[in-house]
Amino acid sequence: MRLLLDTQILVWMVNGDRRLRGAWIEAISSEEASLHVSPVVAFEYVDLQQRKRVPVDEPLAELIERFDLSVEDFPADCWRRASSLPPIHRDPVDRMLVAHALAGGFTLATADANIRKYPVPVI
Repeated sequence: MRLLLDTQILVWMVNGDRRLRGAWIEAISSEEASLHVSPVVAFEYVDLQQRKRVPVDEPLAELIERFDLSVEDFPADCWRRASSLPPIHRDPVDRMLVAHALAGGFTLATADANIRKYPVPVI
């Protein structure tokens, strides 16, 4: 399974947060899983870290290596797909994440209830 992690799941994973449980833990730790992040998630993680909004000190480059993450480029038409999504989620970054998951055939790992309303595979 190709998992595209949203920022919240990534932060929980780094911190060993107890909210990361059940299906998320099973999917992330599965031998069949490959873990991916979108450029917007990578940027948001670094931005949150720089502004001290998340309790993590680990640089993203080290995190990528430790968890064997792959930063996936956006498909060229991802912006078009994102702009055609209904505005269920008001955050355009989250709509880009949904579009990226749809375009790349990813399952999106998210705790965001609004993202879960889109027609994208989620855990």
